[in-house]
Amino acid sequence: MIEAVFQHHLVFLAGAIATTLTVGLVVFLMNRRATRSHAALRGLWAASATGPAILTSWSGSGVLTYECAVNSDLPTALTSTQGQLNIALFVPYGLFATLATRRPLFAAATGVLFTLAIETAQATIPFISRLCDTDDLITNALGACAGAALGALILRRMTDSAPVQQASARRTAVALSPAIALIAAVWLVVIEPVRAQPPVQEIPTANAAQTAALTKAMTDAFASAYQTSNAFYIDNGDGTASVTTSLPGGGFAELSWPDREKFTAHFTPSIYGEGVHAYKIPGISRPITTSDAAKKIATAYATDYAPWASPGSVVSARPIDDRADIGWIVEWRRWKNNVLMPMRLDIAIEPSGRIIDLIARNVADPNLPQPKVDEARAWEIFDRSHQIMKPDQVQRQQPVYLAQRRDGQWRIHWLLSVRDGNTLRSAVVDATDASVHDVTTSHGQGDVSQQ
Repeated sequence: MIEAVFQHHLVFLAGAIATTLTVGLVVFLMNRRATRSHAALRGLWAASATGPAILTSWSGSGVLTYECAVNSDLPTALTSTQGQLNIALFVPYGLFATLATRRPLFAAATGVLFTLAIETAQATIPFISRLCDTDDLITNALGACAGAALGALILRRMTDSAPVQQASARRTAVALSPAIALIAAVWLVVIEPVRAQPPVQEIPTANAAQTAALTKAMTDAFASAYQTSNAFYIDNGDGTASVTTSLPGGGFAELSWPDREKFTAHFTPSIYGEGVHAYKIPGISRPITTSDAAKKIATAYATDYAPWASPGSVVSARPIDDRADIGWIVEWRRWKNNVLMPMRLDIAIEPSGRIIDLIARNVADPNLPQPKVDEARAWEIFDRSHQIMKPDQVQRQQPVYLAQRRDGQWRIHWLLSVRDGNTLRSAVVDATDASVHDVTTSHGQGDVSQQ
């Protein structure tokens, strides 16, 4: 989280530092009746709480999940760069709380409560809405406890180490009781723990040829912006496979194998509040607010990096999930004799003008056999396959007439679906031999898209 917040946000970082110093100074001035050293320690304690509070609550997604990821792999949390930075961020809190109160256990307890409050807010408050994660909770709490332990060692060497009065500590504990009760209630009633599932088996490392092919696809799409490292080969178990590698900020790049036809790249959108990781197109990306502006940016990118998509294609743009604050999808599709060709280019652009998703399928228009099944007959075949006795009582969706490869051969197919209440029934009808494939029934509000 800390790495993501620091990237590309120097203005925010400067503002956070200024705010932290200001809070520390104000608390110092408010405690002028105490000795100068005690006032300074209380100011440092306040500053050490302000900095983490700002860094862990800024730039949320605005999308409430009411979930917290539970990760049982504690060694990874402690040995990762992210975890170590989290620990370092909260050490000052435990240290200065101990020196200011002369009570290490009190400092450690409030440090744990502080980080628990942060994770609770990340899962439940709209303007924060970051990712609640037990890894962050554990490493933050360890940092506060480590700082308290360090403060305890320093106190042993200080001559003036009298703790704050017991009555004062008791009043503080009583004042914090409502907050403790509220956090406990939120975790019991509102937040749903979601267990992070570790991989059940080791994923094979990609060989040299697979890695080279993925590297070429990434270079074609993003020039020299990213390097292929630790590529893996994934067998999907359905006769298809892919070669994949990670991208900064939790993204990934993937190439279908062995046909090498489809390249996919996904970057974590900035709206999720985990930093800016989307791909900035050199000389093209700029902040936008409309689908037309997104279309211009995507078209300029395609002209330079995917010129194969433009000839004879229809380009359209639409909001992602009907939300312009997430971004827009710009799509290239090509029809030949009313048949949707397999070529595909999808580019998702976020409001910053950067790419968050790319799907590129550079396939030449295939030679197709003459179709023998028209739309009316395709619907008859579809109704029989789903045992629909009264076709006039279901809502037929817009059919898609497209070229698909099946058993190694390109053929024309009808992609059909109907909605029956909350049930969606779909199937693929071969327009050459009238065979039926991929008969499915699902429940929900999904729609059939043009693949």
